[in-house]
Amino acid sequence: MTEKGERKTMDTPIAGTHRVRGFLNQARMLLVLIALMAIFSVSSPYFLNMKNMFAIGLTISVIGIVCIGQSLILLTGAFDLSVGGIAGLSGMIVAILTKQYGNYWGWFFLGLAAGTGIGLINGLLITKMKINALITTLSMMSILSGVVFLVSGGFAIGVNLPSFRFLGTTRVFSIPLPIVILVTLYAVFYVILRFSVFGRYVYSIGGNAEAARLSGINVDRMRILVYTLSGLLSGLGGIVLASRLGSAQVDAGSQYPINSIAACVLGGISIAGGEGVIWGSLIGVAIVGILQSGLIMMGMPSYYQWIATGIVLLAAVYLDQLRKT
Repeated sequence: MTEKGERKTMDTPIAGTHRVRGFLNQARMLLVLIALMAIFSVSSPYFLNMKNMFAIGLTISVIGIVCIGQSLILLTGAFDLSVGGIAGLSGMIVAILTKQYGNYWGWFFLGLAAGTGIGLINGLLITKMKINALITTLSMMSILSGVVFLVSGGFAIGVNLPSFRFLGTTRVFSIPLPIVILVTLYAVFYVILRFSVFGRYVYSIGGNAEAARLSGINVDRMRILVYTLSGLLSGLGGIVLASRLGSAQVDAGSQYPINSIAACVLGGISIAGGEGVIWGSLIGVAIVGILQSGLIMMGMPSYYQWIATGIVLLAAVYLDQLRKT
């Protein structure tokens, strides 16, 4: 099928209906977000102050970056449970090597390369060796978590160098740099998904992989590329987190798989693939972040946050099913 034919396919009334449905879902989720902010602002007078808003923005910036990659994979009809392991290992690699040898920016790109390489391996295992995506990425998460413990000795690695803290502490016109990076990446990937051949292929594969293959799309190559991009973005998220904290934590990213899927589905990206807008996952991330922050300010223990996130994921999947009926 030619590019002209592909564009025509993506501009069918069905595609238009999906965009309208996605817009309506995002509008609903924005109302949920506003309602949560109103509830927590009543519970705590400090919730809506600028300092706390920036703190929430910093918190969701990392998982938000990870969610971009998870969104791409969900749109193709799959998912990635290894995002937390990739984030944790990339941050740990950069922290250990920077602490030992300095030269942060050199190790920064090595950390990105490590995340990208792991994503590539995931894609190859799934497409070439035909291993189920759930098993592949769950196994990879377990392997990477073990590697992080192995290379760190089970301890956080702190790095007291200005270059290491640059990404996490710099401000651009008073806005924390991680938030600027987050918004920029979402804007870039929105344009890519909305207007490029790559974006049309992603939606086509998620809508019907076999039909996409018959139309001439190299489905395996696209899936490898999407998993590779997810690895790159997860690695970047882990490095930004380590920079923000001033250390690489052993358990960094442990909640990212469930949080990223919950945020994406909550934001209207279908778990079955082929439907949703990437901005929706940012709204979903904001909802999860504000929910967790609000519970903390109310003095709730961390396990209540886990319970709330699990409930949000179940509710999001249920709503996703309702949209299809």
